[in-house]
Amino acid sequence: MKRAIRLLADARKEVAATVASTEWKAYHLPQMKAAIERAMQEFAGKYGTDLRDVQRGFWDQGMDLVDMPLREVGIIRAIPEIDTAMLSVLQDFSTDLVQGLGRDAIKKISQELSLGLLGEKQPYDVMKAVGRNLKDKSIFKSLAHRAETITRTEAGRVLEAAGQARKEAAATVVPGLKKQWYYGHSPKMPRLSHLAAAQAYGPGGDPGPIPVNEPFIVEGEALMYPRDPAGSAKNTINCGCASIPYHEDWDAATEDIAQSA
Repeated sequence: MKRAIRLLADARKEVAATVASTEWKAYHLPQMKAAIERAMQEFAGKYGTDLRDVQRGFWDQGMDLVDMPLREVGIIRAIPEIDTAMLSVLQDFSTDLVQGLGRDAIKKISQELSLGLLGEKQPYDVMKAVGRNLKDKSIFKSLAHRAETITRTEAGRVLEAAGQARKEAAATVVPGLKKQWYYGHSPKMPRLSHLAAAQAYGPGGDPGPIPVNEPFIVEGEALMYPRDPAGSAKNTINCGCASIPYHEDWDAATEDIAQSA
C-alpha cells in the first residue's frame, strides 16, 4: 500500500513540475499533455508490477492459511497442487484496473490544463485542482483513494481465491472439511450483512459451516469466498472478511486460523 502511495506522490511531483515550468500558452498544451501522459503511464506500469508481486505473495499466504490447521491437527497427507491459472486471471484483471486508473488521471488532468490555457481557470486554481499533495481535495487525492481501494480489494481477492482452491483440494483427502465466514471489520466500509454471514455460517449458526464446494449466500448473492468476483462491487470492495476451514473435530485449530485471518 505504502509503495503505491509513494509512486503516486512521485507522479504528482512530476506533473506539478511540468505545470509549473511550462509557459501557459495554448501551443504548449500538446507537450504538457505528453509529459503528463508519460508520468502517469510510468506510475501505472510500476504500480501494476508491484501489485502483481503482492498478489503472488498473497496467493501463497492464502494456501498457508488452509494448511496451518491441517498441520495443527496432525494431518500430513499430501494435498493435491492447485492450479495457478486463477492467479493469472486475477492479476490481469488488477492490471486492467491500474491502467484504467492511469487513463482516468490523464483525462482529468488534461481537462484542467485545457481550462487553464483557455483562460477559464487561473494556473493556481488548475494546480489546486490537480493536487498540491495527496491529502487536500484534488484529482491526486482521488487517485490515492482509488489506488488504496484497488490494492486492498485485489490483494485480498487473491488471498481468498487461493484459500478456496486450497480448501477444495484439501477436501479430497480430509473428509468432512467445511468452511465458515469470518467477519473482518473494515472501517472503510463496515457491512452488517457480512457480520450476519459470520454468525450464520459460524459454529452454532444456521446453517453453520458449509461444505467447501458450496457458496455462502450474502445479501442474496452466492459467493464462494469473500471478495468473490461473482459478487457485486458493493458486496466485495474493501471487504476484510475471510473464509476459513472448519472441521467439527478440530475447533482449536480453527480458532487459531481465525486469529491469523
